[in-house]
Parts: sequence; C-alpha cells; structure tokens
Amino acid sequence: MKLRNLPRAAWNMAGVAGRRAAHWLSAQERAIRKIGRRANRSIGGIADPGASLEGLGAATRRAGIRFARRAERFEEHVLAPLREERMVLSRIRDAASGSGPIIVGPWVSEVGYEVLYWLPFLRWFQDRYGVSPDRVVAVSRGGVASWYSRIASRYVDVLDVYTPDEFARRADARRSAGDQKQLEPSEWEREIVDDVRRRTGADAAHVLHPGLMYRLFRNVWHGDRGLDFLFTHTAYGRNLPPRLPEDEWLPETFAAVKFYTGPALPDTPQTRSQLRSAVASLAERMPVVSLDTGLGLDEHRDYLFDGVPGVLDLRDRMTPATNLAVQSRVMARASLYAGTCGSLAWLAPMMGVPTVAVYADDRYLASHLYAARYVYRRMKAARFSVVDLRALARVTAA
Repeated sequence: MKLRNLPRAAWNMAGVAGRRAAHWLSAQERAIRKIGRRANRSIGGIADPGASLEGLGAATRRAGIRFARRAERFEEHVLAPLREERMVLSRIRDAASGSGPIIVGPWVSEVGYEVLYWLPFLRWFQDRYGVSPDRVVAVSRGGVASWYSRIASRYVDVLDVYTPDEFARRADARRSAGDQKQLEPSEWEREIVDDVRRRTGADAAHVLHPGLMYRLFRNVWHGDRGLDFLFTHTAYGRNLPPRLPEDEWLPETFAAVKFYTGPALPDTPQTRSQLRSAVASLAERMPVVSLDTGLGLDEHRDYLFDGVPGVLDLRDRMTPATNLAVQSRVMARASLYAGTCGSLAWLAPMMGVPTVAVYADDRYLASHLYAARYVYRRMKAARFSVVDLRALARVTAA
C-alpha cells in the first residue's frame, strides 16, 4: 500500500512546491515593479540635484520635528503620569502601613470633589489595605461626621478650631497661592494636622492627604486615563445622615434647592432672574427649602430667593460648624433636589433623592458628569437629570 501511494505523494509535494515558487516569483515581480516606480519618480526630480538634496534635508528636519513632538506628547501624557501614579500609590501604601492611627485630610476644598471622589477613594483605601475605622481620624469642615461614619472612628471639624472668618481667610490664601485642589499640603493644612495630633494624642499618626487623591485621578479628569482606573481605586456606597427631631418642622413633601455662583452658573443679572423665576415656578407646585447659608466660607456665593412665596430657608437653623450637616440632613428628606451642577448635586442621588443639576456653562463638567452618571447606574441611585439654564428658563416661561 505504501509503495502504491508513493508516486501520488511525490506528485502532491511537487505541486505544493510549485505553487509556493509561483507565489514567491509573483511577490518578487511586484517588489521590482514598485522599486521601478520609485526610481522613475526620483529620476523625474533630479532636474535640479541641489534642489533635490535641499528638499531631502527639509523633509528630514520635518520628520525630526514630528518625532520630537510625538516623543514629548508621549512623555507628557503616558510616561510622566505613570511615574506619578507609581509614586502616589507607594505613598498611599506607606500611609496604610503599620497599625497606628491615620489622619485622613484635612479636607478644606470643594464639597463636590469630597463626595464624588474623596469619600469613595477612602472606602477603597480601607478595603484595599485592610484599614480598620478604629485607626482613622477624619478631618473636614461643616459638621460632616456622618459622611465619614463608616470610614473613621474619630472626626475633627476644622471649624471647631478656626473661626469662620479665619477659615475663609486661610482658604482664600491657599487658593491665591495657586492650589485650588489641595495638590500639596499648605502651611495652613500642616497647622491643622499638628492641632489634630495634639487633640487626639496621635503624635505619630500617618497622614493621607487629599493631594494624593487629586494627583491620582487628575489624569482621568484630563482624559489621559480611562474611567476604569477611577473605578478600580474607589468604592461607592450610600451613607444617609441620621434623622433628628430638630428636623421634624420640615414639610412632608418638599423640594430642596441650592444654587451658587461659579463657572457652571456665573453670577449675572440674567442668571439671577432666570433662577428666581425657576424657583418661584417650583414653589407653586410644592414647598421649597433653600439650603443657602449666607456664610461665605469659600469662593462661591449662594443665590438668594428671599421674598419668593413658598420658599423657606435654614439660616437660623445652622452654625458654620454644622452647616453641611444640616444641609445634607434636609436634602436627604426632600422629594426633589435642584441646584447648581456640582457640590451637593453629586451627593443627592446617592441619598436616593431625585436630582436636577443646572448649569449655564458645562466646559469643566464633562468628565465629572460622565463619571457620575456611570456611578449612579452602577449603584442604582436616584434619577439624575442635567439641565441647561437657558432651556429651563424657556420651559418655565412656557
């Protein structure tokens, strides 16, 4: 059987070899024709050899410039962020090391970043490194101990240490020095940490400063990192404030509103008029509780709705050291929250409160809106709607 099949096998092998040879010859022919075409183009350009060499040199220089620019962009958007991430994650690990106390904070900047990023980052930190709340001392302002209740066993409020005027002055000095986002500990923040060490007896405590979180996530906000990086370094969850007897005066059904000035809602006569009309229209449908404080602790200022029928305020029910605690408790009991896109508008859906976030300029909101919407879907939060103030004004006027 084997001898009878030998000629057929030899014939098949010869056929395969022949086809491979034909393919190879065809490829070589195509390569030769391509070289010929390039040669013809080159010959056509040799009418002026000097100009040809000059053109070649210019093309080489342009290629070198393009390569240098690409290398610079690669360094800026890939290599430098990766080096910084490694450094930041190493410092985070160092903060978790040992078994001693850890001071997280002090948080003295924007509420929006605190609730949308800092608190979830701290939950991830605890879970990733097995840090017990008994080790953690949280430092913030405005009476937000309930926000940190599952993170820290101890809470220190900066407004128990500094007067509101001193707080506002020191916060303004920090921003004026160019540190809007607490990227590095300021002299003031180091003073706060020293005071916390004395108050708690945690002289040897490690410090997890907000700057580490800001530096870890800023590449996400700038578009150099995907959202998956954010979500692998955060843990989102609901954290409702306590219901207290002093809040029983609130209507059974009401809307909480908090509109403040900033890039999303610039302070203009038109903005004030449109917001006032929108709140007046809402107050015709249900009672409205305005969360304005009148304190001026940061660069934002609350829009006021004094004199609008059906609008209640909280100014007599809070102190500087309790202002955020009162606002979050009232917001958690509301049937609807409406406010500037930012700050407490990020928190309300996580408390189960349907939210309408309003803006007039969304240039700084895109990355945060993308992250927030994804988070709310994952955690099955309350409805979150974003509305352009101009569209809202048209609907209100209709």
